[in-house]
Amino acid sequence: MGALDGVRVLDLTHYVAGPFCTLLLADGGADVVKIEPPGGDTIRYFPSTLEGGSRLFLGLNRSKRSLAIDLKKKRGREIVLRMAEGADVFIEGNRPGVADDLGLGYETLSRINPRLVYASISAYGQKGPLRARRGLDPILQTDAGIPSQQTENGEPRLVQGHFVDYFTGALAVNAVTMALLERERTGRGQYIDACLLGSAAAMQMGRLVWASEREPLDNVRDALSDRIARIYDSADGRFYVYMDADGFWERALDVLGLEAMKNEPAYATHLGRHADRDAIIGEVQKILMEKSADEWVVLFQEAGVPSARVRPSSALLEDEQMRAMGFLTREIHPELGTLQMIGAPYRLDAASTRKGAPPLLGEHTGEVLAEEGYSTGEIAALRDEGVVY
Repeated sequence: MGALDGVRVLDLTHYVAGPFCTLLLADGGADVVKIEPPGGDTIRYFPSTLEGGSRLFLGLNRSKRSLAIDLKKKRGREIVLRMAEGADVFIEGNRPGVADDLGLGYETLSRINPRLVYASISAYGQKGPLRARRGLDPILQTDAGIPSQQTENGEPRLVQGHFVDYFTGALAVNAVTMALLERERTGRGQYIDACLLGSAAAMQMGRLVWASEREPLDNVRDALSDRIARIYDSADGRFYVYMDADGFWERALDVLGLEAMKNEPAYATHLGRHADRDAIIGEVQKILMEKSADEWVVLFQEAGVPSARVRPSSALLEDEQMRAMGFLTREIHPELGTLQMIGAPYRLDAASTRKGAPPLLGEHTGEVLAEEGYSTGEIAALRDEGVVY
């Protein structure tokens, strides 16, 4: 059994952060019912090179069931209220106030189900002057100063891949599981306010430390962003080598045949090496052009210096280490056939064996409503009225 077997999650989220949160709950064994509008989650239709499907949607929504319902209609909202009476977790990803306007806010649902764990995932959080502002991953990256730390030729650069969204989902699922644990002690659920702003700040906890009585605020930055540890060119490709920290530095010099640098007093410390990084990088780069990236990676790894060849992320789908760790899964999609996908990103004996392809829109509408006690005739009437699909 999975650790969360028997836990029912109502998923009123979209895009990336919320769906990733509920995906992790599904990986733990929870029964996740994805409540979608008649047109479906927006990311169902994101551009993709996969004909007939969106990789973003498929990757974030396996092992869930889809209930397509029009929440603009009173009877649609009544269905969700009925489901919430027996649910364990309700997660919504709308702008602050939207769920309340629908009559599906925390105060309403907690009155009908005091044991409900309710989580809201938004851009800036539920309080403060920016609560109503629209925001997505790149907006919050920019607001939190992350592009300024990713400069290229002096120009700020966004980090691609929705990484603030993913981290927000991971933090939210951590809060949900803590709330479920607390419920075991008290018998009551609680409200969780998760947001991209908090996640973008949390990613920088190792940078954002300010001795306010001793230094100016503009000192609060990573002084080692342009490092000797970096991506280098080789004879046939690019690779990364982590060689500027103590211990790794000395071993890397042995591999490169630059042992004389060990005797340079200025290079005895990490900061000293950093101060002369341009000269060091130039010397290192010249030598690295003598061998292939794979050859250098082997040499550095054998010497105990972390290194890796630059490769496309799709290589993970055929990676032996990923397979050995059990991080890959296959699902059979009713329209796309076999999908090779990333599975649960951890090893846990209590992880679920729950399997399921990403759902078609409304694929489980009848099934979920029947579980809530709706008769065949009632479900047909709801479909005829355009309440459910």
